[in-house]
Amino acid sequence: MRRTILLPLCIVMATISFGQSPHAAAPPEKAVDRDNSVEKDGTLVVLVTWGDIDNTPADDVYVEAYGFVRKYNTSKSFVLKMPKAGRYEASLPPGVYDVFVSEGTSIPRCRRVLITSGYTGYWTLKLEIDEVYTEKMARSSQ
Repeated sequence: MRRTILLPLCIVMATISFGQSPHAAAPPEKAVDRDNSVEKDGTLVVLVTWGDIDNTPADDVYVEAYGFVRKYNTSKSFVLKMPKAGRYEASLPPGVYDVFVSEGTSIPRCRRVLITSGYTGYWTLKLEIDEVYTEKMARSSQ
């Protein structure tokens, strides 16, 4: 009697444990394209100059890309690094990002960019003096 109950139970358990589809066993955190390959990151390069006539490369600028990343299924923020003066860059997963550029004495800037797999996107901008900030600083020093 025990064998007749135990044998069908073992068969059912084996069917359940080995019957998963290959898609159900794949880890959910990786973005997979139609070829079943993992999506490559793209690159964002922001070229920033001071608001002078010589287009001097700007240093000490804060550049951040913020957006929803399918690869992680959440919103993420990436701070771009400065490999040399005036050039800020980061490797980003494919997605749509709001890119923020800020420097203490200049008007903050923002632009929406689309980053696709293997793509390098560029944004070139010239900083503009923030009259509100510089006027306030001039008043406080008097």
